[in-house]
Amino acid sequence: MGLKTIQNYPFQATNSQADHFEVTAIHLDTSCVMHENEVAQHFKIYWIEEGFGEYQIDFNAFKIEGAGLFFLSPGQVLTVEAEKVKSGYQISFDKEFYCVETHGKEIACNGVLFNNVHRATMIPLDQQDAPAFRQIIQNMIQELQSPGPAHREMLETYLRMLLIQSLRKLDEQQPKLKEEDTAKGLAAEFIALVNKHYKEIHAVADYAEKLFVDPKSLAKRLKAEGYPTPTQMIRDRIVLQAKRDLKFTDHSVKEIAYDLGFDDPAYFTRLFKKASGHSPLAYRETA
Repeated sequence: MGLKTIQNYPFQATNSQADHFEVTAIHLDTSCVMHENEVAQHFKIYWIEEGFGEYQIDFNAFKIEGAGLFFLSPGQVLTVEAEKVKSGYQISFDKEFYCVETHGKEIACNGVLFNNVHRATMIPLDQQDAPAFRQIIQNMIQELQSPGPAHREMLETYLRMLLIQSLRKLDEQQPKLKEEDTAKGLAAEFIALVNKHYKEIHAVADYAEKLFVDPKSLAKRLKAEGYPTPTQMIRDRIVLQAKRDLKFTDHSVKEIAYDLGFDDPAYFTRLFKKASGHSPLAYRETA
């Protein structure tokens, strides 16, 4: 492996809060191969500028050939199956730095790029896409190296530009759905609520009440967006966290069940086996 540079460019907060924002640049003389697992601590954007990679995000496989973007939310697990990356960048930030409602639902951290365990977001890119992304990231690095007035605001602007550029590419690549913004918005709100409350709320009716719709209307609107039933989405979120805990912690099945809101570990075991095809202990052994 001919390593050239791995350079970190961190944001230095001027207040007492340790808000996190960092750009990491990777440039290699020759491609290298890495095999690793990572549990994301922050929101992360990966841009592979040149290379190849086979990955899993929360056990869902995808591949990048040439160039591409993918997105991680805190708690999500990235597994690198095979990777030969010659150059790339990682942008890492926390919700204290960027993730407020005023940023809008589409590009906020509960929008389509992040926090969607049912559709992990990966965007393949063509060669002609590179200059736009490269310029934004170079602007970030320059601002981090030489802070000026309104330093944080400038970094937030560049991050917002990167997210908007990513969404534009995603819109180009995905077939346009019918312009039913209410259904689309409801799906995003439901997913955000499940991500927030899946440990203590397991009933569809309780989520529907929070969204001011009846359970049948919720199911219908989710189906229109191509999602599974609300019951399955809640179950999938619970099982996903259970898989993370079984693979990456030494917590007992009983501890995991209680943490996920189940008073009866046996019931949790049956639910997990029905969803995954394995008992929790069998899954831990194979994982």
